[in-house]
Formats: sequence, C-alpha cells, structure tokens
Amino acid sequence: MKKIEIFSALLGDVALPLIGFLFWDWGFYFISLFFLFDLLFRTLFIKRRLKPIDELKNRRAIIFKAFLFTFLEVILIHCIVVGAFPHTNIGDSFIYFLTYEEMGIAQGVVLLPLLLLNEVMKIRNENKMGIPYSVRAQVLSNNQDLQRYRILMWVLIYLLVLFFPVPEIFLIMAFFIFLTAQPFLVFRNIK
Repeated sequence: MKKIEIFSALLGDVALPLIGFLFWDWGFYFISLFFLFDLLFRTLFIKRRLKPIDELKNRRAIIFKAFLFTFLEVILIHCIVVGAFPHTNIGDSFIYFLTYEEMGIAQGVVLLPLLLLNEVMKIRNENKMGIPYSVRAQVLSNNQDLQRYRILMWVLIYLLVLFFPVPEIFLIMAFFIFLTAQPFLVFRNIK
C-alpha cells in the first residue's frame, strides 16, 4: 500500500502541476488553486473517511482541525498571492482557473468532478483492499501533522513576501519541494 500511495500522491499532487508549469505556463496562483481544490475535497470527505474507524476517540477534534487547517491554508495562500503579486485580481484569476481550456475543455468542468471521483475512489479502494483502520487513522494523523508544517511554511513565505520582493519561481520551487516531500512524510511510519 505504501508504495502505491506515495506514487499516486506524487503523480496527482506533483506531476500534473509540474507539467502545467513547464508546458502550459501555469503560475504560482494557478498551481495553488489546483492544490487548494484538492485539499478542499479531501477535507470535505474527512467525516466519511473517519466513519469506519470506530475506535477513534477524538473524531470531532480531527474533523474540526481538518476544516480549521484547510481554512487557514486557503487564507494564507491568498495572502501570499496578494503580497507577492499586488496587481493580481483574485476574482478574475479564480474565474480564469475554472474556465481555462486545455484541449477544448474548460478545466472547471473536468477538474471538480475528477476531484470528487478521486476521493470516492480512494475511500472505496481503502475498503476494498482491507486496509486496517489503525493504518487509516495513522495516515490521517500524519496528514494533520504535515498540514501544521504546511501552515508554518505558508506563514514564513507570507512574512517573506511582505518584506522582500520574492520571484515567482522561488514560490513555485518551494511549493514543489514541499509537495514532493509530503507523501514520504505522511507514509514514513506506515507499514
């Protein structure tokens, strides 16, 4: 399971945004929105993911933290974008992200249903593969620990862009480095 999950995370979280950056001229905000939508769908499905884990005592705390941390990440990333690129219109850029066409199909039409399907399939595969609930609980716990580090990274980057002009390539590289390390950190102690 561990190798499949790491490969899947690298493929979905790193490869597609990297291809977008290299070949389709995606910028930091575009890549961030891709990441945020994925994070949002993962958070919306947290309650369903926790449902079969009966022995989990702090279920409400985990759900609260998931929504709180996601909210903080959304806010911090948008603060970074406003701080680093003051002439960026967030609303227009958001609409552009959803209506962006590659191969004649608007991204919003494809991306949102794919993210929904991805979460449903992850849960279904976990059940089908018979992944022990203790392992699922450990992965969720590792994800929340890692989300704390991501929030810390966003705070540090936000403070950096407040006081210094930061090139977009630096922001993108920091993002990709963290996204590449993330699956290895989440599954580090999972057997």
